[in-house]
This record gives sequence, C-alpha cells and structure tokens, in this order.
Amino acid sequence: MYKNLMLLCLCLLLISINAGCKSNDSYAESLSDEQTDIAVEQTGLPVDETALDPMEIEHFYYIPAITNDVLHNITTGDENGLNIDLNDPDIWGKIHTGPYPFEAGDSDYDFPYFRKTSDIVNGQGSLNIESFFSSSEYNSNNWLSGGRSTATTTIAYRLELFSGTTIKGMAGSFVSFQKNGDIFEKLPTIVEGPFVTELYSDNPTTLNIVWRTDELCTGQVKFGEYVFDDGSNVPKTLHSVPIDNLVPDAEYVYNVTSEAQDGRTVVSNTYKVRTAPPKGQGDIKFVYTSDSYDTSGGGERNYLGCNMDVLRDVTANAFRDGAEYMIFGGDLIKGMTVNKEDMIVQYRAWKQIVSGFWHTRPIYPGMGNHEFLYNLFDGYVAMDKWPYDTDSSEVVFAQEFYNPKNGPETSDPRRPSYEENVYHFQHGPVLNISVNTTYWVSMKFGDYSESPQFGGAPFGYIMEDQLSWIEETLETAEDDNSIKFIFIFTHCPILPYMTHVEDSMWWNGNNNIKAQTRKLNTETQEYEIQPESLGIIDVRDRLLTAVTKSTKVAAIFTSHEHGYHRTLISKYTPVYTDGSTNPNFNNATWHIMCGGGGSGFNGESLDSTPWKPQRITSHTGYVMLETKGDKVGMKFIGGLAREVLDDLDDLMAIKYAK
Repeated sequence: MYKNLMLLCLCLLLISINAGCKSNDSYAESLSDEQTDIAVEQTGLPVDETALDPMEIEHFYYIPAITNDVLHNITTGDENGLNIDLNDPDIWGKIHTGPYPFEAGDSDYDFPYFRKTSDIVNGQGSLNIESFFSSSEYNSNNWLSGGRSTATTTIAYRLELFSGTTIKGMAGSFVSFQKNGDIFEKLPTIVEGPFVTELYSDNPTTLNIVWRTDELCTGQVKFGEYVFDDGSNVPKTLHSVPIDNLVPDAEYVYNVTSEAQDGRTVVSNTYKVRTAPPKGQGDIKFVYTSDSYDTSGGGERNYLGCNMDVLRDVTANAFRDGAEYMIFGGDLIKGMTVNKEDMIVQYRAWKQIVSGFWHTRPIYPGMGNHEFLYNLFDGYVAMDKWPYDTDSSEVVFAQEFYNPKNGPETSDPRRPSYEENVYHFQHGPVLNISVNTTYWVSMKFGDYSESPQFGGAPFGYIMEDQLSWIEETLETAEDDNSIKFIFIFTHCPILPYMTHVEDSMWWNGNNNIKAQTRKLNTETQEYEIQPESLGIIDVRDRLLTAVTKSTKVAAIFTSHEHGYHRTLISKYTPVYTDGSTNPNFNNATWHIMCGGGGSGFNGESLDSTPWKPQRITSHTGYVMLETKGDKVGMKFIGGLAREVLDDLDDLMAIKYAK
C-alpha cells in the first residue's frame, strides 16, 4: 500500500513538472521513458532493511579507551602542571608527559619522548610540566632559555587507563601552555597536523596545509617569505589553507599560527617541504603498506585501535629512506563499528602516529574493510551506515582525510559517494590510482557468503560505475606521454593467498557472489533486491583485462592479508578453479600484497588457490619503489631489522619478457 502510494505521488509530481513547462520554453523537455524509469527506481534506500530488526547497541566489535572530548578535557592547573578530568571516577592509571616535539628544531621528524609520570585517581590527574622548567636534567627543549624553535611550549601526554581490574587501553595527545607567574595556563593547541596535502604533479605550483585545533581559532600559514590564510577570518577548529604560486620541485619552510577569539595564540614547529616535480619529470621514491590496526602483545600494539609500535616504525623508516609520499591500502584502524565517534577517535589516533611523516610529505590512504561504519541488525547483519550523506563509511572517511576529489560519480545517487575514497594523482612520471574494493559493504558476521542478500556489496566487489572509471582512467593514461608508470592500490587482494581466499576478489572461485541493489520491478511494480550482472570473478577478470591491456601498469598493490606476497599476473597464470588461464591478460603485471602495517600476522594457505606467489613472508614492513629513467625498482623492507626481504631491479621488465 505504502509503496503504491509513493509511486502514485511520484507520477503526479512528474506530471506536474511537465504541465508547468510550456512547449515554447526553450528549456522545456519531457522526460523520456528511460529517465522516468530511473527516477522511479532511485527512490528510497538502495538496500532493504524492512525484514530486519535493528540491534539497540551503542558499541560493537571495538570500544576505544576514551572519547575525543574527554581526551582533551584539560584545564588550567597549578604550579605543577595542567589538570585533566576523565569524567569517570572509576578510571585510574598513569599519565606520562614529555616535551613535544622532542628537541624541536633539531630533528626533521617530530615525535614525543616521555620522561615524567603521575597518577590518575578517581578519573582525575595532573600533567607534570614543572619538571621540564625547574631542572636542567629535563631541559632537552631548552625551555629555560627560550626554546629551540618557533613552536609554542607544548607537552605530549600519554594515558594508561584502567577501570577496576579491566585494562581500557592507551590514548594520548598534546597540549600547549604558558606559564603565568607560578601557574601553568592552557593555550589553544594544534592537536592534529599540520599536514601537507594536495602535493602532486597535477598542479605542482600549489598545495594545501591542514591542521586541527582544540579551540575555535583563526589560522594562517607562513610559507617561505609569504603569509597565507583561508580568506574567511572565521574561527574554526579544522583549518585548510591553500598555498599557491610555488616553484615546482623546490624546497620551502613553513609553520602555522592559530589565534583564539580571546587573543591567545599557538605556533607550530617549522617544517621543510619540497613541492612536486612537473608531470613526467624527475626520479621519485615512494612507499606502500597497509593494515595497521591493533594486535596482541599489549602496550603500544593497541593504541586506540592502532598498532602504534609497528606503524610508527614503518613511517619513520620510510622517512629515513627518502620516501616522497606514502600510499596506504586501508585497514588503518580496528574500526568496524556502529558508532561514528568511535571511528573518528581511531582515525585521529592513526593520524597522530604518522604525523612525523605527514608534516612534510603527503600520505594518501584508501579504505579497507575495517573502515566500515554500519547499522547493525539482529543476526549480526551489518550494512553501510545511513544516512549516507552524513554517516556512511565513505563520507566519514572523506571528512577525516584529505585525498584528491577526482573519482567517479555514482550511477545511482542513492548509494554513498566515491569522493576521496576512489581517486588518482600523478607525482613526476608515476600515476597512482586508488580503487575501493570495500565500497558500500553489507555483511553478516560469521557468514560472509550471505553478505549482500539485503542489498549492498560483498568484500572485493567493484560496482560498474567505478569499474568503468578505472578502464577510462587507464585508457587516458596510456596516451599520456608524461606517465611512465602506473600503480593501482586497493584493499582486497586480486589473488589472495593467506587468510582471505574465502573472500576478496576470489571467494574460492564462486562467481555467484555479487552486489545487490533494491530496485523497482517494472512488471510487478514492487521493489525487490536485484543482483548486479557481473559475478565477483567477472569483475576481477574485467579489472585484470584493463590492467594488462595497459603497457604502463607496474603493479597492483593490495592488502587485507597480514604479511607480504608477490605474484605474477599474465596469460600463463592459472586463475580459475580448474587451473586454466586467461589469454586476455596480455601485458604481464605484478600483484604485490603488502599488509605489513602491524595487524596480527597471517600464514599462507597452502594449495588453496590455483596460483602460487613468487615470494611470500609474514613479516611486517613496507614496499619501497624508486624510479630510475625507464625502470622502477621495488624492495620489500621487513622484519624487526627492516631488512630487504624481496627485491626486483625493474618491475617493468616482465612487460618485455618472452
């Protein structure tokens, strides 16, 4: 009854629109039959939750130790330091403090170094600061004589939190301050960034500087000899300032200043940044890794849903190795939650961990299955959270990161946007393409095979609109002489070989796995769940056909499995359950899976697939890429000592092999 009434109302609306446009109006066009069908089909949600009962639950899967608001609930203190109130008398633990950045101005890579500890009792504690002023023993930042850099005096603090006998976990942030007589007073604080964003050869004369403050502030950037602001002079907490008229491939220094409405100010450290080279020019170095959510072992291996221990090590080593940017294939955080704030506090912890790299060199993350924010129903059925324009996995990811906005438009406007989760950018001769293989996910915990029965997409699926965009992007790049090498990065493995042979883009070879959408059946005039035309193996084959049609794709980077493996994709690679090959995979390409960011290790699934990698290991680490003329070399740098565990002199050599 309701559906028929809704259809009737829509038809009346269409009639009134046509009636209101006179035939002699130049803009008056009646809707074609096809357009009318689309208008009818695209009403309501593209999933069907009507047969499901919502689970009334505030948290699921992972509960962060603290919220953002409580983490920054710091007030002016006393002669010893600043006070923090965790709003829960059952909380106890420790507070560790240290100057931030440690020896600011001495190292190009910012990091905290904790030196003093105090107690949390009944949910309250004091951040010890006085020790760093009263004793030369702790005066590493030379605060007694004015400091080492432009940075406002700032403390990093780390909380170890317990409730009764339960370990809640670790959390931390920064707070800037001034000393007024004997009393320490809080200042507005840069709690995120500043980060270098939009630094690429698509426009090498511009970039953006982004940072977040804990109070409403105006902001400006001193970049080289000039000062820039966002042009609004409106106080805010998230600041994004465009920088222009730059020289490509040149070094600059910058810092940021934020001013609160009462005149108190905070100034960042000063950083060196190099602009991108013009398209097609220069030799470059960059890194790829993924999967950095928490794991067993305690301590920093569980820092607000992240494995800080490994992620921090990976980014610091990539910085030391000279990487100019990082691409990250998803599963940044534990995530997979019903609560948007739980997701955001984890995202911000991840950004805090990698900030030493990101202050001067950009990071481009993609989405994984743990970047999944969902509505949960009885039977543990989870569907991408709606309203999609405010709460979906995709839109929250876009709100928290700063990726290019040049991905495809959705063919069905009812679905979530691809903005900032599917994109491409060029750096020198390298085109980087982010593909989302965990888009618009629906799943049933415990039985992934039933994932899309109420609408949505299974892990590994690529919808037609994104698939067409990939094909078009590769075709355009083939004719672009400024592009020598193409790297595609995504989350789900094309050729899994560890724990995810039962999903990803393989699903044990089951081509019946498809995305499904709630659409109108024009014969019955009833809405129903309808499958996409392509099965998961069809999608994989179409992607690989486009990839191997290109002469420029050096590798497809994937993740999802926690380790590393490298597999050749060619017309001789067995890719079907019967061991047969695909003759359309013409230009051989490497599939490099690197989930080395710190999530718990996986072992290989022996003899579980028709293909077998050329190299496999379960170590953490990252892939370093370096172009030299017409060659691009690859090294997997892994293990505790960050040794070279796999390397190829030229990823492109297989293109010419007979």
